[in-house]
Formats: sequence, C-alpha cells, structure tokens
Amino acid sequence: MQMEVDPQLRILLKPILEWLDDPRTEEVAINRPGEAFVRQAGAFLKFPLPVSYDDLEDIAILAGALRKQDVGPRNPLCATELPDGERLQICLPPTVPSGTVSLTIRRPSSRVSSLKEVSSRYDAPRWNQWKGRKKRHDQHDEAILRYYDNGDLEAFLHACVVGRLTMLLCGPTGSGKTTMSKTLINAIPPQERLITIEDTLELVIPHENHVRLLYSKNGAGLGAVTAEHLLQASLRMRPDRILLGEIRDDAAWAYLSEVVSGHPGSISTIHGANPVQGFKKLFSLVKSSAQGASLEDRTLIDMLATAVDVIVPFRAHGDIYEVGEIWLAADARRRGETIGDLLNQQ
Repeated sequence: MQMEVDPQLRILLKPILEWLDDPRTEEVAINRPGEAFVRQAGAFLKFPLPVSYDDLEDIAILAGALRKQDVGPRNPLCATELPDGERLQICLPPTVPSGTVSLTIRRPSSRVSSLKEVSSRYDAPRWNQWKGRKKRHDQHDEAILRYYDNGDLEAFLHACVVGRLTMLLCGPTGSGKTTMSKTLINAIPPQERLITIEDTLELVIPHENHVRLLYSKNGAGLGAVTAEHLLQASLRMRPDRILLGEIRDDAAWAYLSEVVSGHPGSISTIHGANPVQGFKKLFSLVKSSAQGASLEDRTLIDMLATAVDVIVPFRAHGDIYEVGEIWLAADARRRGETIGDLLNQQ
C-alpha cells in the first residue's frame, strides 16, 4: 500500500516542495485552496499556491493512508507524517467550513546542535533574571491598571488584547458580548495566526492567516468531534492564539486546557449577568466535565486563577448595550484577593 501511495503523494506535494526542501522553513500552513503561509525566521509569509480543494483532500487521504488511518468526512481529523518525516495535522470538513481544508506541516530540523552552541543559537540574556521578569510583569500590570483606574475603557480593552490577557465576556443572550468579542478580535495584531473553535460560525476573523474549526453540538452529526478534539488538533497547528467562541458543556475543559497549555490571549463568551455569575458558571461547567470531576475544587480554582485575567459583563437596555463592572485579576491582586473569592459572592 505504501509503495503505491508514496509516488502519488509526492506528485501532489510538488507545489510545496521548494519550501519543504528549504532548511529555513519551520512550518507550511495551508488554510484553504489557493494559498499557503510559510514560516521562516519566526514569521509567516503568504504565498499563492496552485492547488485545488480536490488536491488538498487527496493529500490528506493519501497521507493518512501512509499510517493506515482513514481520512474523510467520518474521520476529518488526522495527525500523521509525510514520506520524508514532516509532521502533518489534517482538518477536513465538517471540522472546517465547506470548501476548505487545513493542512499544517511542520518541517523537522535535520541538525542537532550541541550544548556548546546554545549561546550562539539562542537569544538568552534574560534567562536567569527572575527579578527582571517580575519587574516587567509588574510594569505591565501597572499600565493596565492605569487605564483601569482612569476609566479609559477603549485604551484598557486595547491594552488587554495587545498584552495577551485572557478575556471572558459574560452576559445573557442578546447582551452584546458576541458583538464585543468581534471588536476585540479585530484589535489583535494582523500578523498573528488565529485558530477559532466554535459550534457555529459566529465570529468574524479579519486576519489572513486563520483556521475556523467547528465541533458538533452534543456530539451529533457526521464526523462528530468535540471541542477537546479540536483543541488537541489546534495545538499542532502553530497558533499564536486559540479563540474558543462560547463556553458551554465540554468546551469549558477545552477552554481551561487551552490557556493553561501556554496560549494566553483567548477571547471567549459565557452566560452570566456579572463577573461573579460568569465565573461561577465557568467553574460549574469545568467541574461537570469528566476531567474536572476528578479534581479537587481548590485545584480547579488555582488552575482558573492562572487562566482568567479579565471578566467583562454586558447587558442590554433596548438598543443600548451596557458594560458593567469589570473584574481584573491585577486589581484583585492589589486588594489581596483572587478569582476564587468570586465563588463566595452573590
């Protein structure tokens, strides 16, 4: 089987071989037919790519076959390898919008450097400056708190987004939280690669380098996958940020896993009239998940304390949206409080 697959796959891969053969290439991300984003020297650049949807689907199916994995509508996610060892994450419909295919190829480095080369290969002047790191963290808090204390809402929200704070927007249905999430996403620097995880296509993503991942409500439908499945796939897709839409049911554990796994800067929504209710809802959803049920309450609270930086509440008065009192982790810290204290409030 592999002998038959390899030649066909290599022919289909010809349009991207110049990048895969280039030692400067770290990643090749194909988000949809006709274009590719190639990561070199730590940044993605966009290039035209003369491949069709059918070509991308064939690459996915053949690459899966190399590892005896069926790839298609019933099995739309696959982590596999190309013939020369490049790692490949495949996302097919229905986990991505119809007419698109996401292929993320990570090119392995063929050279292993010695420890003697660390100083020349890595920029590491701050590797042991713990006090300096704390000072920079405190300075960042000071900037956020300055806007917070001065009541400059627009500057505060912009600083939260650019500073990669993890934001939770809460409110009832129709309160404007999803509208605000679109506004905040628009403020994310345009060069960032964004992966969204939603059950319906609600968000608006202006960034060129993005992938929209979709999970099934209640695990129903063809190729049913969960938010957790998509999170695991997204971690192999070199995201700058992972944006989980509305948090509910099993998506809550994915949310916590996402931000704890080292991808701060998420912007998500949840039901709840104020920060207290929003956090209690999040805690309840995480606790009711299979993973959360096995953890002590204190452990979950500690995990959430490291994950959530800002909670912004919304409500609607007719055609007017209102922003309520914002909970800010940096403000709570200076009062000697943590996010866990919200559980004891009404």
